[in-house]
Amino acid sequence: MNAAAATTTAPPTAEAPSMTPSYLEQDCPLTLREGLEQFMASNAGLIASDESTEVGRLTKAHDCCHVLFGLTTEIGDEALADTWTLVGSDVTIRQYVAFLQHEEYKQLVADIATWSAFVEMIKATPRVLKAIVRGRRMSPKWPFFDYAAHLDTPLVELRRRYHIELVPRPN
Repeated sequence: MNAAAATTTAPPTAEAPSMTPSYLEQDCPLTLREGLEQFMASNAGLIASDESTEVGRLTKAHDCCHVLFGLTTEIGDEALADTWTLVGSDVTIRQYVAFLQHEEYKQLVADIATWSAFVEMIKATPRVLKAIVRGRRMSPKWPFFDYAAHLDTPLVELRRRYHIELVPRPN
């Protein structure tokens, strides 16, 4: 990871406010690999991506979508990650539903399924609609399972190549 990425993922302290990860910026110069490292560092407790398993490969592809589309793991951004993935990538609904049927993800959904999570999903609706429109404009579609071929490409270049315009974050 480069020095710029390391400074944005340092844990917040009483003296310094938390820094926003740079992969959330439209013109981020980090590579997809560096953005993924930054994403993982800023989200302790994520499901480990053991790429020797099907769940691990799917998780890594999903995490790459979080980085590519400039999303965190907040509930509203999870809704956007699913939306962008289904509308802006080459993954099929059947493949994605199969991904969500794994026990690890069923348990994750059970753990976060609360009234406040439901409210956050509703509040994310305007952003989800923007992601649908922007995802439909993408050409070509993001190769969901072939992310590894793009790990060393800067995010700014990938976003230009795939015509990705990030959905603005709420204030």
